[in-house]
Amino acid sequence: MIETTLPRTVLRAAILYTGGTFGMTDRGAGMEPRAGIDADIASSVVLFEESENLSVEFHYTESERVIDSATADSGTACRIAEWVRSSTGSAPLDGVIVIHGTDTMAYIGARIAFEVRDLAIPVVLTGAQIPFGRPGSDAQSNLHLALDVLALHPAPGTYLAFGSAVHPAVRASKRDCADYAGFTSARKCTPPAAPPVVLPRRTGTIPRLPVGLLTVFPGLHADLLAAAIRQYPGGLVLECYGSGTMPHGDEIIETIRAATRRGTPIVVISQCDRGSVDLERYQPGRALLDAGVIGGGDLTREAALAKLAHLVELGLSGRQLRDWMTTNLLGELSDPTPPFSAPAHKPASNARSL
Repeated sequence: MIETTLPRTVLRAAILYTGGTFGMTDRGAGMEPRAGIDADIASSVVLFEESENLSVEFHYTESERVIDSATADSGTACRIAEWVRSSTGSAPLDGVIVIHGTDTMAYIGARIAFEVRDLAIPVVLTGAQIPFGRPGSDAQSNLHLALDVLALHPAPGTYLAFGSAVHPAVRASKRDCADYAGFTSARKCTPPAAPPVVLPRRTGTIPRLPVGLLTVFPGLHADLLAAAIRQYPGGLVLECYGSGTMPHGDEIIETIRAATRRGTPIVVISQCDRGSVDLERYQPGRALLDAGVIGGGDLTREAALAKLAHLVELGLSGRQLRDWMTTNLLGELSDPTPPFSAPAHKPASNARSL
């Protein structure tokens, strides 16, 4: 949910089109991004004005190269965030809309949320499952939803508007590649305590070290884990089982211990959509704690990757990085789950254990 006030009569917005299904076309080799959709956007805005009895003043921009969001790289979100900042400097705006591909929208949205967390206006990402102008397309309705979000002037922050729902970017995940409601907020967004925390500023020139994500699976080999750590010296998010368990043989644990001793942060999150990491609960979790990992609470994979990358690029490390990683900055973290808390639903008396 987002808090709103009374609707406006004039809406001032900046719209950035980066590519994605929203504007795609098929030239015979499969769907691919199409540039030059400014006329489509303009006609859609006119229809929104007529339906909402609202005047919209907007500035439209396209990325220098529109892309399929599957090709987004580690710098994509930061480049978009820089554009968002620059768009707010020329004239007063009620908000910014970023049209983006759905495959990486949750990852990009989460990173933008941390990059522009100090902006006083909302940023809304949207896209489509079916391209603009195609039968059954949701492109126009999603753009209208994003405009409607800005018209209701929500609190500053970064959101995903898609399929009639609005999600905080730091809690959103793509869960359906076909349904109009492609995104969900699997975890509740808990606003941080006031006043807002102030992160340290970047000092000097800090090298951009890549940060990565590795999902744990039965049979995970220490060599694969070591290769991931080498490839992502900025830090690694480990998406573990349940409350934070994984294969914990000596070779795995020593690989992690060697990395954390070198200063490479490793953050443990859960593969589950509910609940939180509790590394004190089981022996594998305690082994990970002893090896120096950081418990990621109930961070989503998208928010965990975004937050770790953001903190690393601020130049944070060691205890300072650990403290900020476990602090709720934007609603990306809930309060810690009490150790050994009872399940939310008591099993039926005739339930069988497997």
